Amino acid sequence: MGLTLLVVLLALVGAYTWVHGGGNFHEVEKGTVYRSALLGSEKLEQAVDRLGVKTVLNLCGEQPGVEWYEGEVEVSRRRGIKFVSMALSANTALDAAQLAKLTDALRDAPKPLLIHCRAGSDRTGLASAIYVATHGGSYHDAQKQLSLYYGHFPYLGSKTAAMGISFERFYESAAGRQVVSQTGSR
Repeated sequence: MGLTLLVVLLALVGAYTWVHGGGNFHEVEKGTVYRSALLGSEKLEQAVDRLGVKTVLNLCGEQPGVEWYEGEVEVSRRRGIKFVSMALSANTALDAAQLAKLTDALRDAPKPLLIHCRAGSDRTGLASAIYVATHGGSYHDAQKQLSLYYGHFPYLGSKTAAMGISFERFYESAAGRQVVSQTGSR
């Protein structure tokens, strides 16, 4: 029993390290939308060079005086990239106004778009799920963006379950109903 617990613990630590050690950087839609954890100036500069990022959607909110934030704002300013900050909490379900604002930001952002939050798991997962849903993906495909694969762990009483609630609220909203009517099912 102890050995099994140790193996499971090591697997979880390994998965966490793999997801977060690499910046949790993934492609949501080829050449169009990417997701990640905080990058800071150097890694953002690399993403801009490699992928041609035109917009950064920061879901941690404005954080003046904080090194990663100031670095990303400076790179964006210098490189002519649109930098959008939205203050969302991974532990609080979004209301209808927040969901509408997020959906609008995803729609209106010049592409390629890079979406990020602190770890790239919860808030970024929600934003990526909404993007997939509003761009022809099925409910199932959209929901995959908000999964353990990307580090989203809404289990064992985790308050990050609020992101799943927000995703359901999105589908209950006017925008979500439009997605369902276009795809035919949820």
